[in-house]
Amino acid sequence: MMRYDQFRPAAVRAYSANWLIRYLLPLGWLALTTGMFWVGDRSLYHKVYYGLLATPALLLACLCPRQTAGLWSEPILQAFTPFALYIAITLAWSTNAEASSLKYPLYILMLFVALGHLVLNDAKPLLQGTLLAALIAPLSALATLGWWVHQGATDRLTGYGALYNPLLTTHVYGFYTALWLGVWCSKIRLPAVLPLIAIGILMTLIISTGSRTPLLALAACMIWLILAAPNKRSLGSTGCALSIAGLLLWLDPETILQRGVSFRPAIWQEAWRQIQEALWFGHGFSAPMVVRVPGLEETLADPHNLTLGVLYQSGIVGGVFWLLLYGVALYQAWIKRHAPLVLAAATTLIFGLMAGMTEGSSFMSRPKEHWFLIWIPFGLLFAALLHQRLNIAKSSGN
Repeated sequence: MMRYDQFRPAAVRAYSANWLIRYLLPLGWLALTTGMFWVGDRSLYHKVYYGLLATPALLLACLCPRQTAGLWSEPILQAFTPFALYIAITLAWSTNAEASSLKYPLYILMLFVALGHLVLNDAKPLLQGTLLAALIAPLSALATLGWWVHQGATDRLTGYGALYNPLLTTHVYGFYTALWLGVWCSKIRLPAVLPLIAIGILMTLIISTGSRTPLLALAACMIWLILAAPNKRSLGSTGCALSIAGLLLWLDPETILQRGVSFRPAIWQEAWRQIQEALWFGHGFSAPMVVRVPGLEETLADPHNLTLGVLYQSGIVGGVFWLLLYGVALYQAWIKRHAPLVLAAATTLIFGLMAGMTEGSSFMSRPKEHWFLIWIPFGLLFAALLHQRLNIAKSSGN
């Protein structure tokens, strides 16, 4: 027979919070990190995130306000908050201001809240979910490669479903390549051959897209790993990468060189000209950009550089907040680089930072492939740093 006290508000809150943390948030995290492989329609991907992660995280913040407030002890969340608030304020002078745009910073904040509560309660489901997603990625890559070969493999691999062009495809698969590189070099306890197989499959797909952005970003990851974890694995990985790059240039130089710089300098120059029109405070969040470059028939809607996108919409003030966010995250990652989870998560952040140097402008948006360059790496690093801090506190207490 149920006791009356089981229905008291405190008991109901505790039960509800426990259910959200144990069941819904791990499922939501797995859906977020693998959904681009199977969802097909990106609008459905948004809804999956709202239903399985963002809304439960918001409910959890209401049910456990004290624990949620405690998450702001982490420097990454402290740095994100003023950036998000300022971006929201810029809607006041945006030429494309819509109240619905205020939800975008909230979506990202709920990612931090969800991951924070998972770590505070028990990090094991988060770690298991991340590992499962990292295993699904090479399987999805194999399926994509198989489909591409079946279609004749006569052109660059584009992807399928929600990943419908080469660059978007490499954002997601490149993130997992960086994650596996970090896992391999940090010597996280897994069968040694597993990261190598995953990296091999993922690199095959990335090279098949003909996109150079992820190759540049992964090269930066290797430099980071050599500096942060100078061991046989990081040095060996770099040596293998250089050998493969040299072999590709020798066998088929057009794979890397045929498209030159793809108008990037001209695009950036025009973007900078437009940035100067509202240099200090920007044109406002969601303000449209039109880039016309001599010699390029199509009109572009972004500067092909995430930082330039931030500067265009939020000006130097927003750019300072943006750089501060990365600076805080990378500083924290550096001083705690000896923690394997921190090193692996920071590697994905390096990948996203460098990949964003030559593509995109959607720095704050609904969940989509750009999240694998920015907010999922930030979220992973936030969770890894929080986990490390809790472990240190636990050890000190003992």
